[in-house]
Amino acid sequence: MKTIIIDNEILSIETLSRMLLEYDDIEVVGSACNTMVAEGLIKAASPDLVFLDVELPGMSGVDFIREVKRLTQGRCRVVMYTGHKDSMLSSFRNEAFDFLLKPVDRDELSAMIQRLRLHIESSNQKAPDNNPADINSTVRRDREKLIFNTNFSDFRVVSIADIGLFYYNSDQRIWEVVVSGCEEPIRLKRNVNCETLLALDPCFVQVSQRFVININCLMEVCDNVCRLYPPFDHINNVKVARLYRKKLISRFNTI
Repeated sequence: MKTIIIDNEILSIETLSRMLLEYDDIEVVGSACNTMVAEGLIKAASPDLVFLDVELPGMSGVDFIREVKRLTQGRCRVVMYTGHKDSMLSSFRNEAFDFLLKPVDRDELSAMIQRLRLHIESSNQKAPDNNPADINSTVRRDREKLIFNTNFSDFRVVSIADIGLFYYNSDQRIWEVVVSGCEEPIRLKRNVNCETLLALDPCFVQVSQRFVININCLMEVCDNVCRLYPPFDHINNVKVARLYRKKLISRFNTI
């Protein structure tokens, strides 16, 4: 992964660069101390990953996230890193992939890179062949987007990355999907079942009879309750059932 570090402190750039030498799949191709230089560097290098400090001259790093996304057509992942924990929420709201605190901890960096690898792996999964079963399926995949048929004639196009979770509405006896930017969950057709949802993408994992989560949105599990990254951090009723806990843990490297 071609990587750029943007930080107004040279020492911080050098320290992080040395830490990243431990990862064979990460290549630091450049660094910048301000957003003006960073913009030209991003255009020239077309990076896969950017480490971005919050405090930069001229423009906040949090505000610069969207510029990075624009310059790379949304392909680049941005990891914010700073000494200020209160910037975490605004970073995620501006679509940062992850957030690290300075001084960067080696274990935290390693865990973040593992999450990044899983995210890239799930994003790069090839779409299935267009056989009749795929064409007539209730939910179809198109690269990193899904089409949800909500009734006989209407459908909704949703990016996989914008899906926080699916849950079973026992009153209506249907599955619903919680999507970033949607005020209300999207109701799916009645013939959608859990197996249908799990087959959509490797990032979807069942944690109970009622819930299927996007594993890339999972921040932690505390007292068997899933805590999700913003904008899904207000959801606090997703419990991991004992039957599914081991399979969920197996999706990660455990330290």
